[in-house]
Amino acid sequence: MTLSSIPLVMVGGFLLLTLVVGLCASSQATTFRAYAVDNKRYSTALLTITLLATSIGGVSLLTNVIRVYHHGLHWMIHMLFAPIELWVINRVALRTGPLMEDLSIADTIGKVYGKCPRIITALSSIFYCLFIVTIQIDALSLALTMCIDAVDSRLVTILATLTLVAYATFGGIRAITITDVLQFITFTVIIFMLAKLMFSKTGKSILEIASFLHKQEKFQLSGSDHLQPWNLFLLVLHHCAFIFDPILTQRIYMSSSPIQAKKVFLYASFLQIPIFIAIMLIGLFFFVNHPGLALSETKIWTYIMTHLPPAFKGCIAISILGMAMSTADSSLHVCSVLVGHDMMESIRGITGPTACAHQIRLAKLTSIVTSLLAMIIVFYAHNLLELLISSMELYESIVIAPLILAILGFRGSARTALIGMATGALTILAWNKWVIPSINIEGDFFCIVANGLAMMAAHYLLRQPANKGWTGLDHRHKRMQQLIQAFKKYKKD
Repeated sequence: MTLSSIPLVMVGGFLLLTLVVGLCASSQATTFRAYAVDNKRYSTALLTITLLATSIGGVSLLTNVIRVYHHGLHWMIHMLFAPIELWVINRVALRTGPLMEDLSIADTIGKVYGKCPRIITALSSIFYCLFIVTIQIDALSLALTMCIDAVDSRLVTILATLTLVAYATFGGIRAITITDVLQFITFTVIIFMLAKLMFSKTGKSILEIASFLHKQEKFQLSGSDHLQPWNLFLLVLHHCAFIFDPILTQRIYMSSSPIQAKKVFLYASFLQIPIFIAIMLIGLFFFVNHPGLALSETKIWTYIMTHLPPAFKGCIAISILGMAMSTADSSLHVCSVLVGHDMMESIRGITGPTACAHQIRLAKLTSIVTSLLAMIIVFYAHNLLELLISSMELYESIVIAPLILAILGFRGSARTALIGMATGALTILAWNKWVIPSINIEGDFFCIVANGLAMMAAHYLLRQPANKGWTGLDHRHKRMQQLIQAFKKYKKD
């Protein structure tokens, strides 16, 4: 075995291990609920790990290292604010009791607002999940191109995608959850190893590095406009705008209770921080080691790879592979649930035990078709990031406001929800066309606010059915609040 073939052998071994673990962990689902959420039988630790693995995609390592190198302190602050999304969900998780019997976001929207909002939610979520899968396949394709010289990287990308499809389709959510644990442990260990290696390559102590960075303009606190209160406020709004990602929110539906969901998102929000710091340090140490390189963003990782031993190149390929697969498999699963459960029930109106087999078959077929379509888009489309941002903005503007209102206890009509969804979609289109060119402020949070305000205006200004409006706390939430208050009183005494 030559040195150049070591990364290929390591990647092949990791893919084989992932496939074996996924297929061994698979379980045959007899109901669609078992296929979608595995009857909620996961521990808090397991759900926390799979949430972390899903939330940190392959793009996280590739782009964040590059942007820390080029943008310095600005991007480091951006990374440190990223866990806010999970923390905010933790704060409202106790209100998710009514969601516990649902299988997806579209399922929740449908039960609260009706069939048409459910279909719109499902379509926008499918569109978003498709491009999440696409961007992850593109990330692992880029990683394999940089790390493997012996064969065509496209062949290895196809092999990795087929491995992903095999365990995600035939193993179900349990196989996805168990492989997420393997992938999370793998890429976390490698990220910290790479950070340590990059630190040793600087040949400097921590104090010397701090003194060096203090002299660099892009790392100076006083010279950064991004530390101004207004910019920090906008950064918080940006991260709060996407608090109910359809893929991460699926972990709420997999939780056995609101209390478990709260714990899962709380733990994950804190455990994200050291991982992001390690990724940040990789870019930081690379800058300290090579401060004067005039490299474009696409050339940074290529330069890093050329100065690493073959075994470490293989480790980085495995790390990005694990990060990408752990996000893509969950996205495929959400797509399959949305098509097999929400679209099938909404369009054909088929429910009951007799429909389970058809729903599961359709869900598995959806997983296969989605992954193949994503692979085609990767190989033949351009501007994948723009497509992902567009799908994200569409989802944010349409879905998040009705979902948040539903969690807070609002029960509106289909007309109310459709008015809000249309307002949110039109707001983001107008914002991107006229506001961003003028003030360069992202409009995702503001389109969510516009959606919510339009729903409230429609509800109070138009005639509504008698059973629509705000509901009180459900009995589970009341009981949880009583327990929390009793615990606080006990600690105080």
